Amino acid sequence: MKPIDLMLDNDNELRFKVSIEGTRPGTSVCRLMLEGPEMSYSFKGHPSKDGEIVVSIPSMKGIIKEGVYDVHLEVVVDDRIFIPLEMKTNFEKSLSVTAEAVDHVKRKKPSASAILVEANTQPRNLNQIKKSRNDKRKKVTSNDTIDDTKLMEIISILQNKKR
Repeated sequence: MKPIDLMLDNDNELRFKVSIEGTRPGTSVCRLMLEGPEMSYSFKGHPSKDGEIVVSIPSMKGIIKEGVYDVHLEVVVDDRIFIPLEMKTNFEKSLSVTAEAVDHVKRKKPSASAILVEANTQPRNLNQIKKSRNDKRKKVTSNDTIDDTKLMEIISILQNKKR
């Protein structure tokens, strides 16, 4: 027989049809026995209006662990104990969802840099040729550092070429 699945962290309710036959009427009590590895647990059954026995099993979280346990229904009539039903139950945790915040690694801010590779200083007309020969400015190479004044000189040279 396949084990009955019950929730470990929720209340569970089981219903049984029990019939007692005999020659004389007696008082009867029903209980469900859960066999644990170290202890046994008993849950009293109560008769319902429709003639069934209802057994309520409270949350067993923190009392037993997840797993399969032997269970049997005991019917006590006067001074005799009957076990009309034996089965296995599988206790498992119900579904739960957890969330937590995660720290993100800070990204570096974007940056840009540039190096002058080549400066084309060939003039286009005769006036510019004379001017460039007379101009004794320092030539900028890729290994030189460029400060603000050198950069402004380069910009003015380039602007003159475009004209």
